Amino acid sequence: MRKIKFILFITLFTNFYWSQTADIKLIKEFYYKEEINNWTIDNIGNLIVQQGNTITKIDSTGKQIFTQSIKSLGEISQISAINSMKIALFSAEQQSICIMDNTLTINGKCKFLDQYGISFAKFIAVSNRPNLVWIYDQFNSSILLIDLIQDKIIQKVENFAGIASIKSELVGMEEHQNKLYLYDSEQIYEFDQMLNWSNTFTKTAKSFAFSKDNIIGLNNQTMTFTSISSNENNKLSNKSLAEFQDFQIVGSDFYFSGGKKISKFKLISIKN
Repeated sequence: MRKIKFILFITLFTNFYWSQTADIKLIKEFYYKEEINNWTIDNIGNLIVQQGNTITKIDSTGKQIFTQSIKSLGEISQISAINSMKIALFSAEQQSICIMDNTLTINGKCKFLDQYGISFAKFIAVSNRPNLVWIYDQFNSSILLIDLIQDKIIQKVENFAGIASIKSELVGMEEHQNKLYLYDSEQIYEFDQMLNWSNTFTKTAKSFAFSKDNIIGLNNQTMTFTSISSNENNKLSNKSLAEFQDFQIVGSDFYFSGGKKISKFKLISIKN
């Protein structure tokens, strides 16, 4: 099994100094016959992968445990893991959110977003709070927090981009540690749960992920670590990263994807 040593900024995992080193070990490589359209990881390390009209669940050992056709759901824009028991599938084409259970079976009926007065939902973000999902309505730049079980709008702010003085087109959002982050092509905007602005970060890469106090960007073979608390940047480069276009983090596990492969790395030690 190959081992790749990275000079990591260890505040990602602890409160130690940035100059410490960590060993990252390649744990598993998952290969697929077709290009990966969408993918995510749940909180216990199961991979959920969409290829064409099929979605597959693979456990942490690499064993395929469930597969399901999603042809009837239309084109899927996002797959988001709510937890190990629920997966949210968002279709901008169908303007719907469907919830799958842990066997990849549709749980109840899909929710069509016009029932909440949404004209064109562009993207979503699952919340840490049970059954709640953030939705961005591009038509009037509104953000809504929806309870999908009770069919209830918990929170709604219209003309959000105007109120927050965001002049460029928003392309995504994510909730992390009880904060909501929206981003365009250049900036990441931080808001509290009442949608009050609290900070802005420079977007260092198209692909990025959150982990504890860091926003980590992947650009070619370089990873940039931006501290949320101090807004300071640190970088590491490694040629082994060049083949990957996207990545996600669960705990100390890093999952990188590129083409028809997903590779899992794990933090295994800390050295002074």
